Amino acid sequence: MDFNKLTKNQSGIIFLIVYIFTMIIGLLIITFGKSYDFNPIVTMLIADIAMTLIIFLIGSALKNASLYDPFWSVIPLFIAVVWMAIYFPSFTIKNVLLIFVLTIWAVRLTFNWWKNWNGFQTQDWRYDLLKEKNQKIYPLTNLVGIHLIPTFVVFIQMINVYMIMESAQMNILYIFGFLVSLVAPIIQYVADKQMYNFRTKRKDDIKTINVGIWRFSRHPNYFGEILFWFGIYIIYFSNNMKIDINIIYPLLMLLLFLFVSIPMMEKKLINRPGYKEYKSEVSVLIPFPKKPQN
Repeated sequence: MDFNKLTKNQSGIIFLIVYIFTMIIGLLIITFGKSYDFNPIVTMLIADIAMTLIIFLIGSALKNASLYDPFWSVIPLFIAVVWMAIYFPSFTIKNVLLIFVLTIWAVRLTFNWWKNWNGFQTQDWRYDLLKEKNQKIYPLTNLVGIHLIPTFVVFIQMINVYMIMESAQMNILYIFGFLVSLVAPIIQYVADKQMYNFRTKRKDDIKTINVGIWRFSRHPNYFGEILFWFGIYIIYFSNNMKIDINIIYPLLMLLLFLFVSIPMMEKKLINRPGYKEYKSEVSVLIPFPKKPQN
C-alpha cells in the first residue's frame, strides 16, 4: 500500500489504530509492573520507552517520522489517567483538577496538530532538515533526537504529575499553579487561531505575522508550552514549599525550546520578508511590548 496516496482521514485512521495498539502494549507493561509491585514511575518510564520504540519502528516502516508528532500530546494524558486509575483510584478534587488541565492541554495540542497535518504525504520540515544535514546518521538521529529525547523530556515533567497525585494538598498555591497551567493552553489556542487566520485571510503579500499576541512574542505557542509545565511544577511545589531537583524538569523543557526548537524555527523564518525587522522589535518568547526603534 502506498501510504502517501491516502487521504487525510484515511491516514488519521491509520494513526488511530497504531496509537491504540501502542497504548495497549504500554498498558500491558504497566499492569505487569503493578502486579509485581515495581516502582510506578520506573514502570511507566519502561512503558513509555516501549511505546516510543513501537512508534519509531512503524514510522520507519512508513518512512515518515511524523507518526511520532501526536505522541507529545496524547501519551502524557494516557500516563496521567493510567496512574490515577491504577495507583490513585480515589477521585479527589485535586487529582480531578490535574486531569482536567492536562486534558485541556492535550486536546488543544492534538487538535492543532490535526488541523495542520496533511496526511502521510508530508513530514515535519524539521525532520527533513535533519535528514538532509546528514543522511548517513539519520536513522540514529531519528531514533534519539526525534523520538527518545522528546519522550524523555516530556516524561520527566510527568514525574511532577505523579508526585502531585501522591501527596499534594489543595491550597492557594495549588490553585495558582492550576490557573497558570489552564491559562497556558488558552494562550496557545489564541496564538494558533491568530496564526491560522493570518495565513488564510491575509489579502496582501505580508508573510510575517505581527498581529494579536504575535506583536509581543515571536513564539507565543512555545511560551504557552513552557508556561504549562512550570504551572505543573508550581502545583507540585505547593505541597512542600521547597525548591528541589524537580525544578530541573521544567527547566529542561525551557532549554529544549531555547536551544533546539526556537533556533530551528528562526533559521527557517529569517529570510521571510519582514522577519528581520520583526525579530529586532519583538521578544523571542515571553510577551513584552515592542522594543523602541532607534
